[in-house]
Amino acid sequence: MKIWIYITIAGMALVTCACTSTFLVYKDGRGYFVGSDSKTKYEMLCASGDMEKILAATHLDTDMKDTLYKYNCSNERSSEMVNKIFASLTIEQRKDIKSAFRKNGYEINKFAC
Repeated sequence: MKIWIYITIAGMALVTCACTSTFLVYKDGRGYFVGSDSKTKYEMLCASGDMEKILAATHLDTDMKDTLYKYNCSNERSSEMVNKIFASLTIEQRKDIKSAFRKNGYEINKFAC
């Protein structure tokens, strides 16, 4: 019986991870998918100025930083575009962004998706 519980949990983790190309970030007891379209995610990352600090801490080229900021924090916010951008990033670029989040006080999801 225990084996089925473990199989179910593993399956749910895989399905959850396969649904998005972004990742979860946590700070001050709140957590959001970077690609979500929530107002509170906007307040946590954008209105606080954290997204600018995070992008400044990456090694991404200026165009990529500007594009990520635009689709996360401007009037042209688009969760669809953020997800597309993250899907196109290399593994190194994703690690760079996650590292920048950590340097700015965020925790990253524990799943290795």
